[in-house]
Amino acid sequence: MLFLFILSSFEGWPAYVYNFIDASDIGPIHASSSYFAVFFAVFIFVGSFFSINLFSAIMAFNFDIASKKAKNEFLTD
Repeated sequence: MLFLFILSSFEGWPAYVYNFIDASDIGPIHASSSYFAVFFAVFIFVGSFFSINLFSAIMAFNFDIASKKAKNEFLTD
């Protein structure tokens, strides 16, 4: 879980990616597993869209609440 948080926060993730891509059963081999590169690319792509959608949904929700409060303040007697 910690690694997925590091990957989604974009802080220090290249070192981990190189370690995972070079990993094999017999020891580190340069670019031995390209499946990890695909996993990281998909995770970053999906994670960034999730973060953007979450941020925009929260902003839209708060804007809707604020606009309803503002309308109710000015329409009361």
